[in-house]
Amino acid sequence: MSRTRITVTTLTAFLSLAAITGCSSESGDEPGKPLTKQLEQGEITQALPGPGEVLPGWEPYKDKRVTSEGQYCTEVKKDASPKGWVRGGSAWFMYNGSTDNMMDVDICLFDTPENAKSAYTEWKGTEQSKEKAPKKPVGDETVFVVNPGLSENSVNGFTRSGTVNIRVKIQGTGGDTTGVQDMLAATLKRLQQVQDGKRATATAGDEAAKAAKK
Repeated sequence: MSRTRITVTTLTAFLSLAAITGCSSESGDEPGKPLTKQLEQGEITQALPGPGEVLPGWEPYKDKRVTSEGQYCTEVKKDASPKGWVRGGSAWFMYNGSTDNMMDVDICLFDTPENAKSAYTEWKGTEQSKEKAPKKPVGDETVFVVNPGLSENSVNGFTRSGTVNIRVKIQGTGGDTTGVQDMLAATLKRLQQVQDGKRATATAGDEAAKAAKK
């Protein structure tokens, strides 16, 4: 399908805009508890961000998805579910109505923190020269992989908290990790809210606003 290509400059500008827009989270800046609850499928779906909860310019591409096969929660070359995988979900987003650049948010639940950690290590891959540490930690461990594989204009971000792994993939970033960090932090906060029996209300704008104040 033909679409007008989005320039790196324009998309990067919108990603950076996330750092100065949005409302502060009502839960404040205190660190959240590690994810330990065996969340149900509906709870994972609620934690996935939706319209108005992501970065400026992005909108949902189709509906939220149930991850029915665990191999989507590990490295690309594997065709089997990682050890201890329980369930997961994903949400896709397109930029300004075009699928030329996409964003993918994935949540993967495991039975133990140890199995989640092992899967996290495999999921992020082995391109250590492309790894970049976050400016502020998210969850138990977080890493960005800038331009993974043959990509020339994307960032993959990975976070683990307790028994849950989160991945955010954004195309058209120009190497800017700001938006990926805000999306990882917001998705983790939404999972923590659901774990505490609350509605998932955290947004990327919330995280951007907090970061801009520091």
